[in-house]
Amino acid sequence: MLSIVWAACTHEPDVPPRPEPKPDTTAVDSALLGKWYLAGLGRVGDTTVTPIDSISYALEIWREGFLYGHYVNGSYTWAGDTIHIKLNAEDEKRMPEQIRRYREALLSVTSYRVDNEHQMRLFYDRGQRYLLFRDQPTRPSKQAIVPQDLLTTWIYRGRVYLKDGKKTLLPNIETGRLRFNADTTWVFQLSTGQLTGSFRTDGQSMHFTITPPSLKTSPNEAYYLRQALERVTSYKIYDNELRLYEGGEETYVTFQKAEIGTGRINEHLCRPWKLVGFGHTADGSVQIPEEGDNLGPRFFMLEFRVDGSLYTRSSTNMLYGDYSVDGQSLHMDVGAGTKVSETKEGKAYIEALHAVERFELQKDGQLKLFYNQGRDYLLFRDGLSLISSPPPAELLGKWTLAQIRYSARPPVVFKPGEHTITFHKSGYIDIEGYKLFGSIPEDQLSYGYRPWGKENTLFIGWTYFTYNLEGETLTMTNTAAVDGPRYVYKRLRK
Repeated sequence: MLSIVWAACTHEPDVPPRPEPKPDTTAVDSALLGKWYLAGLGRVGDTTVTPIDSISYALEIWREGFLYGHYVNGSYTWAGDTIHIKLNAEDEKRMPEQIRRYREALLSVTSYRVDNEHQMRLFYDRGQRYLLFRDQPTRPSKQAIVPQDLLTTWIYRGRVYLKDGKKTLLPNIETGRLRFNADTTWVFQLSTGQLTGSFRTDGQSMHFTITPPSLKTSPNEAYYLRQALERVTSYKIYDNELRLYEGGEETYVTFQKAEIGTGRINEHLCRPWKLVGFGHTADGSVQIPEEGDNLGPRFFMLEFRVDGSLYTRSSTNMLYGDYSVDGQSLHMDVGAGTKVSETKEGKAYIEALHAVERFELQKDGQLKLFYNQGRDYLLFRDGLSLISSPPPAELLGKWTLAQIRYSARPPVVFKPGEHTITFHKSGYIDIEGYKLFGSIPEDQLSYGYRPWGKENTLFIGWTYFTYNLEGETLTMTNTAAVDGPRYVYKRLRK
């Protein structure tokens, strides 16, 4: 286990594709080349070396004049025993202090000495100080002790900014789950990708090491989360909330413990709903919003998600929030998002959402959200078809479950025809022989193809799945699942 932790507690460089060597590349001292690990800072004449951090930062030097490392990607020039380093521009205001010291020292390097094949010194400060590197990372003095309250799965909620005492939540675009493990590894599962690596804590400090390959060239949710995790310096847990702070406490990424609320969320709520109108209990009348030129089929829609978050479109705006359920009681907090240019019905809709007290799922499949002490309600119908694209011909038809795969277990194999799903053009699927997606055998469930315009996404029951369709094979994975399962289907021919 100690060797695993040791291997995890190093900063490997984020190495992009290796460039082609230039024909006129100047020869360099081959002793410089390869991967080195920072041991610490030293002063000439003093045998003591001061570690810059409790882990070793990797630095990889290439013959073609490039070097790569954590926050220190760049280039170098060499002549004799002199070396000068140029680093790529980074936002240093968001860097940890030890990273800034490391970069400043590298930028001041003027010469070097390779003592032997196991040790290298880069001199700076007019040759009076040096960075000491070795060919192996420094072993931690003892195995890390990980706080038990951290070792669970956390649901990603978004980023929070504090300004003038006011808290603003920028909610996540899609569901994601972060899992901390006792061996100091972690995995963050999103539909746009998976981030993995190791972590270390010391009191309330927190530092993430992220496993290459780099996602910095892909501007998606995983890309922005990677940037945020690289800046994390500390954490705090408040009841069931995890906060990962970036530098100070003005900006942090927020998570909710996955176990909290499980069983209290009514999954039949968790789907997109389209507003029919404003209802009045006394006379049973329903006032239908006037659809103006600025209103499309996706407006006045509401979606409850299994992680306790919600998303809605009013008459003109997109808003995010949270909700909680206790039996038939329902509390909603709709706050994040702009409220400009709302119509009269749009303002009334947002005010009603804030005032909702309870819900009722009707036998005809409609939903009522009651407010004003039950005297008024918002009436919704199922809206999945409005946010979905027409399914392609290659998805339609009958599929048989071939395997269920998990990341750390052997796959479960099934006989052809034993468990099947059938995708219909009408927007429904038939499920036979196996309890899938919160259904029971013989259930007929509606499904959404690329709902809300999300590429490679299916919505079945109340769950989002990423899918991969290659010829006769269809693979689906729950977007919130960290360790699986992945459902692998084969087309069933008659």
